[in-house]
Amino acid sequence: MHVHLRIHHWVLWWFYVGVVLGLVMVVNILMRDLTRTQERGILILGLLFWVLGGFVCHAFEGVRVVPPRGPDQQSTKEPIGEPEKEWHPASDFVFPGRHKHLLPPDK
Repeated sequence: MHVHLRIHHWVLWWFYVGVVLGLVMVVNILMRDLTRTQERGILILGLLFWVLGGFVCHAFEGVRVVPPRGPDQQSTKEPIGEPEKEWHPASDFVFPGRHKHLLPPDK
């Protein structure tokens, strides 16, 4: 069974920031002479960052699992909460005949 994931861009940014901060934490723990309490504090802050990110993603539906549309589901309606997507081929923006463009030329 195929599964489609819809992930908001801010979720990816949160993930990237978490990975970078995690690398900084690991480097600081390994390279500096920190006490056990300081190491635990740093690890607790990292854990709180990831837990908070999970709660925020869940609350704002940052990641959703959407079943793929099959050939029997020819509905043109988007799922609830999804913006409508409109698509036009490039030929819709060219007048027939002498190829006069509807849009101004780029300079």
